[in-house]
Amino acid sequence: MTRRSIAGRVTLLLQAVAVVAVLAFAAASLWFTARALRVEEVRLLREMARRVAAGIDDELHEAGGLKRAAEDALAGEASGEVRIDVFDPNGRLMASTRHLGSPSLALPLPAPGSVDRLKGHVRAAVLTGTGARVVASISGRSHEATMRALTEAITATALPLLVLTVLVSRRMVRRALQPLTLMAERAREASVESGVRSLGGPIGIEEVDRLQESINRLLELLDDHLQAERRFTADASHELLTPLTVISGELELALASPSLPPNVASGIRRAADQMQALRDLVEALLLLRRVSVGAPAKRNGFEPVNLTDLATRALQNARDEHPDRTADISLDAPDEVMVSGHEALLASAVRNLVDNAVKFTVPGKHVGIALQNHDGSAVVIVDDAGDGIPAGDRERVFDPFYRGAEARTRDVGFGLGLPIIRQVARAHGGEVIVEDSPAGGARFTMTLPAWQPN
Repeated sequence: MTRRSIAGRVTLLLQAVAVVAVLAFAAASLWFTARALRVEEVRLLREMARRVAAGIDDELHEAGGLKRAAEDALAGEASGEVRIDVFDPNGRLMASTRHLGSPSLALPLPAPGSVDRLKGHVRAAVLTGTGARVVASISGRSHEATMRALTEAITATALPLLVLTVLVSRRMVRRALQPLTLMAERAREASVESGVRSLGGPIGIEEVDRLQESINRLLELLDDHLQAERRFTADASHELLTPLTVISGELELALASPSLPPNVASGIRRAADQMQALRDLVEALLLLRRVSVGAPAKRNGFEPVNLTDLATRALQNARDEHPDRTADISLDAPDEVMVSGHEALLASAVRNLVDNAVKFTVPGKHVGIALQNHDGSAVVIVDDAGDGIPAGDRERVFDPFYRGAEARTRDVGFGLGLPIIRQVARAHGGEVIVEDSPAGGARFTMTLPAWQPN
């Protein structure tokens, strides 16, 4: 679906309205001008025809005939572009302004008092007192030339006006939407960690103020909820882990007693193992919750972290836990693969990647850890030699408590390691994916933005 901004839509609408308005104005101007020209032409023709007819009536007795009287009347008339013909009552041409064309332009004769068009000419006819007919006509070319000049003038004016309208409307719309842009910038700068409860005070635009007030109320509710989540996480960390630690310590102390019968020692050892598993589960849940609630939208407080150091520690930890598999686990990394982030969270993600690979790789098979600096990103690749992950499960394995078929068969883990890895990666602006490994198992690739010194 194509996304279009409000500014673009409003600007386009204003431009469309401007185009329609200019076209309507141009059409109305041309129509009214053409109508006014036609009315003026008719008035001019009738006035000239009446004036010539009156002159003929005045000159008729002195001139001694219609022809001479018509010639005398036309001689005193400055006709300009208007052609005037005088016909006797029988329709014979008596006199004419010959420089304007042949007499045939006046034939057939128009009815007295009427106005008509013939061969591109507008004609008006008036009768004299003796029944002679005076016909005044004008070529339509003059009217067409005037309209053409007017059309060119309107076009020359309208085009710059449209361009100016486009520029002004775009600027006006951007200025009108400036409050929304400011709100968007404030919202983008807000983060869970910064505890933003407001996008600012009233701006002075009723609709925008109502929207901002609603968002501010939502931010307050969200911040209250997040503060409650943080308090719960902190309280749960203390209330859950403290007694578990005490119980684990007591069990370890009991196991240290040399007087324990073997069957009792075995039961206590199983209880200690279960207690350790319970502690691991609680710590994983709290870590997942802490990452989910406190994932920074803006990376405040991040510091440069060398992933190579974290991978080295994860490698050593895995070898310490599995001393018989030291040769099975290898690390290939440059001295520095730098990112900007939260070191403890990143260390947890890298450690979980390595532990997960070791857990699903049988002894004697290889687990490979590789780090790269690639195209502005820091990449962590962990390959195992397990059974792999089916394509249909490659997204589900990142859901909390989901365990794939191999994990269920071996009854290992709680299904929280991979969700923690993804949450940590996304909190740092990165991502983690799973695909087939050349070693035959699964390959997990975590990509994070590389650290930029500036």
